[in-house]
Amino acid sequence: MSNPTLESFLEDVTSHQLTVNLDLDAYRDITIKKPNDVHMHYNITTRPGFLMFTGDMGDFIFERTNDMFGFFRSEDEKYYINPEYWGEKVQAGEVSKFDSAIACDSVKQYLTNYLDDLDLSDSEDREKSKQALEAVNDFIGGNQHSGEFDFWTEINSWDADDAGGLELSDFWEASTTAKTYHFIWACYAIVHAIKLYDGFKAQEQSHE
Repeated sequence: MSNPTLESFLEDVTSHQLTVNLDLDAYRDITIKKPNDVHMHYNITTRPGFLMFTGDMGDFIFERTNDMFGFFRSEDEKYYINPEYWGEKVQAGEVSKFDSAIACDSVKQYLTNYLDDLDLSDSEDREKSKQALEAVNDFIGGNQHSGEFDFWTEINSWDADDAGGLELSDFWEASTTAKTYHFIWACYAIVHAIKLYDGFKAQEQSHE
């Protein structure tokens, strides 16, 4: 399943409405859901330093600033999200998971970097490039749809001598994961909730 886009997220919540359960400075509790329907509903609860996202689309706890709405607030009409940075602030919840396509692309990048360092006018280097290419193609063919355990088993069994000298000993530093569907959805949902909340506060103040 591909990650949600802003358009698909807005379609998911087109009938959702905001309910403010608690609103006391940095202490807040709000619910965003369809009337009489809990499908794709979510709750956001804040206290100084923390924001808790719970509901039908997963659970996440973020820790950063005293007022977490200020941390996530998008100042303009756009729905700006920063999954990489925000993911670093998650104290609980699955932010990323193994992605075989990304992991295999990283192996291909190791091959590209290795081939760039070879002199293909040299017969020995040409043979190395051939062996490396064959080894990577065999690896990709057997692992492009594999699970995380099988992938890393193959990486740990990699023999550079059989791959023309291509080393994968530091592959643990490479990218092998992708942000989860639910985390990206939650990022959009938090921004959306804050926009609804800000609209609620503006309307409340206009009636004072």
